[in-house]
Amino acid sequence: MNQTKLKLPIKMGYGLAETGITAVQLFTQIYLLKYYTEIIGLNSSLAGIALSISVIWDAVSDPLMGRISDHTHTKWGRRRPYILLGGILLSLAVLLLFSPPHLTTQIGKFSYLLSVYLFVNTAMTIISVPHIALGGELSFERNERTSVFGWRLFFSNIGMLIGMIVPAAILQTLGDEFSKENIILSRTTAGEIVSLVILLSSIITFLVTKGKDQTEEKPEQKIPFFKAFISVLKNKMFLILLFAFIIATIGRTFNSAIALYYYEYRLGLKESLVVINILLPFFLVLLLSIGFWVWIAKKIGKKIPAFLGVFGLGVLTVIVYPLFPYGELRPPLIAAFVGGICAGSILIMDSILTDVVDYDEFKTGEKREGLYFGIWKMGVKFSQAFGIAITGFLLDMIGFQNGAVTQSEEVGFRLAIIFGPGVGFFFILGSLLFLFFPLSDTKHMQVQRILLKRNKKRSKV
Repeated sequence: MNQTKLKLPIKMGYGLAETGITAVQLFTQIYLLKYYTEIIGLNSSLAGIALSISVIWDAVSDPLMGRISDHTHTKWGRRRPYILLGGILLSLAVLLLFSPPHLTTQIGKFSYLLSVYLFVNTAMTIISVPHIALGGELSFERNERTSVFGWRLFFSNIGMLIGMIVPAAILQTLGDEFSKENIILSRTTAGEIVSLVILLSSIITFLVTKGKDQTEEKPEQKIPFFKAFISVLKNKMFLILLFAFIIATIGRTFNSAIALYYYEYRLGLKESLVVINILLPFFLVLLLSIGFWVWIAKKIGKKIPAFLGVFGLGVLTVIVYPLFPYGELRPPLIAAFVGGICAGSILIMDSILTDVVDYDEFKTGEKREGLYFGIWKMGVKFSQAFGIAITGFLLDMIGFQNGAVTQSEEVGFRLAIIFGPGVGFFFILGSLLFLFFPLSDTKHMQVQRILLKRNKKRSKV
């Protein structure tokens, strides 16, 4: 167990891969549905089905990938080879996703989106599950772990900025933001840039973490996958944390998928204006808030800050978004600043999961970071699939007209209800469920002391 403090370049190098991972995630979450429905011409419901099927596959494959990396033994480590392989595959997949061939039928468009997005999500699983599991293994010291995941969140938000701003900035430089040709060119070019980011960031992380990805000299006897899977799901402590995060993630998915629709058809704001003047400040504030959340978690523990951050974000979302006046930037900009501060608390959730893994090792004697983080990712992906699928159907239900330059006031109001109370409800519900999480900071420190003594005894044998 690594109890020493990690050097800053190691923590930064580890977190860097999250730049590419998150750039792909946000690029697809914000732009993909709108691109395929309004530009490629795919029916909203069919698009929602294609995206949700792909994400469900991604979710199912996550625990399997975690299990595979748990039992991988190579001279490069057990997590790092997959970070490199996944980065290469994901780089290629993104290029294909936003460069579809000319297709004339709905079944052709549906099939292409489904097959390529399946490729994207498979590659995402290969890189993201081993990467997040490696973060929990870099250090055994609880505050160092919070710092590691703080850097991971920092680079995640750099990735968010790239995935969010690059497509809008390119479109703005092309002139007419409503031109179909300009939109296609902006998305294709942005796909090439995001592809390069994921490739370079994964290679750097692979190189910088050399020697930090430890493989057991004597592989433990493998418990059958499904038996291990079920045993993890019997961990009530883990389930509370997982379901709280899943519920909040449904809200986050709604938020990402509906955002551009809300700002354009409810508030009358152009895409580039929204991205640069609202979304960019939100993520910059989020970045700056990370240090605050790391500091407060060290001072008063992890549970209360995590609850207050997510709960505050939910209350803000419920109240303000249906009330913003048409055509004005200042009110949503103020909300972006407050929301960015609250959203920074999300880093604490990943750090708390490493505490749960410690507790599992204390109870079972096994190290199963990959399986735990794989199931964690699976739950998140299922919630994303649900959010994406429902978004497509909701657009049809509220009377949204695909390809129309303007929408009715009634449609705009319905978008505001989804984007405000609809999203905020999930944030609030997830935070309230999290209050039942039973592992206190004091109890976790006791668990760590026992694990340290146990491993010292093993090392002497």
